[in-house]
Amino acid sequence: MKQVLGVIFADSHYAKLGELTAVRPLAALPINGRYRIIDFVLSNMVNSGMINVAVVTQNNYHSLMGHLGSGKQWNLARKRYGLTLFPPFSNLSSTGSDSRIDILYGVLDYLKRSNQEYVLLAESNIVINQTFNDMMEKHLESNADITIAYQNINNYPSLDAVESYIYTDDDENVTDIETGENLFFATKRYFGYVLINKQVLINFIEHSKVRGKKGYLTNLIGKNIGNLKIKAYEMKGYGRKVATVSDYYTALMEILNKDVRDEFFKIDTPIYTKDKDMTPTCYKINANVNNSFIADGCDIAGKVENSIIFRGVSIGKNTTIKDSIILQQSEIGDNVRLENVIIDKKVIVRNNKELVGTKSFPVIVGKGKII
Repeated sequence: MKQVLGVIFADSHYAKLGELTAVRPLAALPINGRYRIIDFVLSNMVNSGMINVAVVTQNNYHSLMGHLGSGKQWNLARKRYGLTLFPPFSNLSSTGSDSRIDILYGVLDYLKRSNQEYVLLAESNIVINQTFNDMMEKHLESNADITIAYQNINNYPSLDAVESYIYTDDDENVTDIETGENLFFATKRYFGYVLINKQVLINFIEHSKVRGKKGYLTNLIGKNIGNLKIKAYEMKGYGRKVATVSDYYTALMEILNKDVRDEFFKIDTPIYTKDKDMTPTCYKINANVNNSFIADGCDIAGKVENSIIFRGVSIGKNTTIKDSIILQQSEIGDNVRLENVIIDKKVIVRNNKELVGTKSFPVIVGKGKII
């Protein structure tokens, strides 16, 4: 897939993640112990053979830049092509912070200069380990102008977020696209990937800009149904779209299931991330860890059950952590009880504290807070 240029949107107006994305772009959201959520789409592109990828940022993008660097970890530090990061694009005529046509217009010159014939437009909040080779093959076989990925929501519903849904005929030709919340009769949820012929995209951007058309990408594509050949492609297997706190909590808790973990971590399609030189985790004499994902650099003296513990976390004596997510470099004191809690990075929970949420509404503690 060297003939495909990747464009990743680092943020999304659709996302409802509260404090978790208040200090970082959605793409930089920590996930699965040692990764950022953008690692999945970026690794999937690289594992598909793509060598030219652009990441378009919107706000609070410094942590994302620090994570991606030159793209070396993804073999994208190249003299020709490789990884390109675009700072936020500002346009006084924009009608909204998530006007995709404005964002694409900001990288129009970059699109025109690239030698790739096709463009894969991708959201950064999709947690899946799957290449795009089959999608590309189907796109070429059907001679489509645009191919849109979808997921059957009967398997992985997300009821709290505004979503786009795709309607097709029996041959997977797209007949309509609808955007809204809790559209109960829809079954094909847009899954964040659009494969499009580059010249079609360029014409699309220029014509839309001249006519003053703005808005979400799926809405703009929907207006061209009948003018362009638009196909749908089902993304099968395990995959999560992280658009709400519930999505995030569920996605991390599901990694504790071996079948899901095997879907995430495959030998032939690894998920790449930034390396950290940290010591192995130290388990003290009274530590008790059961069915949990523990990253390196931690210091654990208490009990951890059904939880995800990120790098560099310390957990004190007689402390119990259950069904919780503790992000990197947080300090949990002695005699603490945490259950159904999401602790952001560099949080300090002092001795003898208790925080208990529910699986539907986990308690969230923002970055750097002291409790």
